[in-house]
Amino acid sequence: MNEPTSTPLLAADEPRPESASAAPTVDGPAAGSRLEYDGTAGPIAKIAVSNALLTLATLGVYRFWGKTRMRRHLWSQASFLGDRAEYTGTGRELLLGFLVAVAALALLAGALFGIELATGIDHPLYWTANGAYSLVVLFLVFVAEYRARRYRLSRTEWRSIRFAQDGSSLRYALLALGWAAVTLLSLGLAYPVYRTRLQRYRTAHTRFGDRRFEFDGRARKLLGAWILAWLFFVPTLGLTYVWYRVREFRYFAGKTRCGTLSFASDLGTGATIRIAVVYSLIAPLPAIVVGGPLLFFISHGVGAHPELARSILGGTGYAAPFLLMLPILTLVLPAIAVLRMLFLVHPLFRRVLRSVRVIGEEDFAAIAQRAQSMQRQGEGLADMLDVGAI
Repeated sequence: MNEPTSTPLLAADEPRPESASAAPTVDGPAAGSRLEYDGTAGPIAKIAVSNALLTLATLGVYRFWGKTRMRRHLWSQASFLGDRAEYTGTGRELLLGFLVAVAALALLAGALFGIELATGIDHPLYWTANGAYSLVVLFLVFVAEYRARRYRLSRTEWRSIRFAQDGSSLRYALLALGWAAVTLLSLGLAYPVYRTRLQRYRTAHTRFGDRRFEFDGRARKLLGAWILAWLFFVPTLGLTYVWYRVREFRYFAGKTRCGTLSFASDLGTGATIRIAVVYSLIAPLPAIVVGGPLLFFISHGVGAHPELARSILGGTGYAAPFLLMLPILTLVLPAIAVLRMLFLVHPLFRRVLRSVRVIGEEDFAAIAQRAQSMQRQGEGLADMLDVGAI
C-alpha cells in the first residue's frame, strides 16, 4: 500500500507538530491544520458510570439519553481552527427510532414464527424462509449502518454548518451485500475491494454545507497489506487486522477531498495496537470478578443442592442457576460498557482525530448551509441490530 505522499508519517511516540494558525483571510493554510481533541478520561468516566447506573435504574430506557449525553461531550471536545464541533441529536429521536425498528423486526420475526407453526421445522418451506430471513437481516444491517451514519452527520455541526449524507440506504445495502458475497467466495481476499467500494459510496454522498466530499482511492493499493494481514491473522491473534485497518485509514484519508481541501493522517500503528491489546485484556475483568465466583457457587452449591435453591428462591428448584445469572447481566454488562468507553472509544477518538491534517485553503465563511430534510427518527435499526458507533 502506498502511503499519502503529502504527509510524512510520524512514529507513534514522536511529538506531533503544533497546528498552524489560520491565514488572515482564509482558514486552513496550505501547510495543514490538525483536528484537535482535548477530552480527558475523568469527565468521560463520570458520564459513562452515571449512564450505566441510570440505564439500570430505568430498565434500559435511559440508554438513549445516555448515548446522546456522551456524544455531546465527545463532540464538544473536538475542534478545528479553534472552533468546536457540536452534536444536536436528542434522546427522544433515538428512542423513537428504536421503537420503530422493534416493530419492523417483530413483524419479520413473527412471519417466520408463523411459518414454523404452520409447517414445522423439518419442512423445506421453513428452511427456505429461515434462509431468506437471515439474508434480509444481513441486508438490514447494512441499511442500518448507512442510516445511522446519515443521522449522526445530520446532527453534527461546525461553525453552525451541518454535515449531511444523501444517497440511498437500499442501494448501499445492495452494494455491501454483493461485495460481501464476493469477499466470502474469495475466502476474504476481496476484502479491500469491499471496503474501498463502500468508502467511495459513503464519501461521494457526504457533504459539509454545500460542499461535497470526493474519494479516489483504489483497492489495489491496499491489496498487498491485506494479504499480509490475512496470512498472519491467526499467528498474531488478530493484531495484523488492526495493523491493516490503520494503514487503510491513512490511505483513505489521503484520498479524500472536500472542495479545495485535502486530508492526510499519520495515525500510529503501535499506539493503536496498544489500545486494542489493553482493552482486550481489561474487558473480561468484570466477567471474571463477578462471573467466576457466581458460576462456582452455581455449580458447587445450588446445582448440587436443589433444596437450597428452593429455600432461597421460593421453590423455583432447578430454575435457580438461571435466575442467579441476573447479577451477570446487571453488573458485568454495564461494567464492560464503562470500560469500553474509557479504554477503547475515548483513546481511539483522541488518536484518530489528532492524527488528521486538513491541507489547503478554504473560505469557510462562504460555505452555505444547504437545505435538507432532517430524518426525525434516530438510528433505531442500528441500535436494534447492534451496528457499531458510539
